[in-house]
Amino acid sequence: MYSAKNQAGLTFISIIIILIPIVFVAYLIVKAVPAYIEAYSVGDVINSLKKEIDLKDKSTEEIYRMIQKRFDVNDIHSVKKDDIKIQKTSTEISVTIAYETRTPLFSNIALALSFHKSAVIR
Repeated sequence: MYSAKNQAGLTFISIIIILIPIVFVAYLIVKAVPAYIEAYSVGDVINSLKKEIDLKDKSTEEIYRMIQKRFDVNDIHSVKKDDIKIQKTSTEISVTIAYETRTPLFSNIALALSFHKSAVIR
């Protein structure tokens, strides 16, 4: 019979217990990364508005259509019209997008992620 001094290493059960949290965190990361990539694209769309020359001459509806076209090109579907706020003053245009996206994890459990992007165009 072996004594406790001669035994070393992990058992199969202890390896499984260690791997479960690691796999769970990896699963969460895999599910959340597409939402963060989409949020980065939303930020790029807003920042691209700063390069528009005649943006101050456009109405808020025209600006919304420009944003929507860029969302279509970038395959962004999480942002709805109600999430976009466009405020025009005589000197600047403020565009704010605040939205929430839900990513299903397991049966009735979802990961809710909130994003807020804004830009001021002068």
